[in-house]
Order: sequence, then structure tokens, then C-alpha cells
Amino acid sequence: MKNRSVLGLLFFFSLNAAAFAGETHTWYAGTTYTGSVETSGLVWECSGGTCVLTGPYGKGLNMAVCQELSAQVGGLDYYYNDAGMTWSEKENKALLDQCNSVN
Repeated sequence: MKNRSVLGLLFFFSLNAAAFAGETHTWYAGTTYTGSVETSGLVWECSGGTCVLTGPYGKGLNMAVCQELSAQVGGLDYYYNDAGMTWSEKENKALLDQCNSVN
């Protein structure tokens, strides 16, 4: 039982290592929507051209978050982050299409 508890704690800390290290990244999503949008507890600020989210949420692009944002703002023209990942009409179009498939 002790081993499971220790393993559980190690797993938790490994998943949250970026948050504990203070590493933050910024995500961008192209839309004409203006206002704040909440997806999975994260608040995006949308300026009528781009929605922006900054925080210690890892380095990847998340399909569930992308789809939730897309559904709320009426589709996305692009989705990328400052870690170098991009979904757009020119790069990874199939992933952007999957993101927007909820509309």
C-alpha cells in the first residue's frame, strides 16, 4: 500500500513539474470573438482577432481545449503556442479541422 502511495505522489509531481518550476507558456487562437472565454477552467482573453492564454499548463496543444474554445467562439483560424506547436491551414491542417469539427 505504501508503494502505491509513493508512486501516486511521484506521478502527481511529474505531471505538475512545469507548474512547480514556474515555466509558463502562451497559447494563441485565431477568431473574431471578443471577450473572455472559459475552457476547462482556463480563461482565454479574446480581442476580436486572437484569443490568448498564458500559464504553467505544459508545452502542448490540447485537442479538448481547442474544441471547447472553437465551439464557444464559432471556429478557429489557427491554434498555436510559444513552444513552437502550430495547427493552421498551412501546418497540421488535419488537427485544426478536427478542432473545428465541433461546429
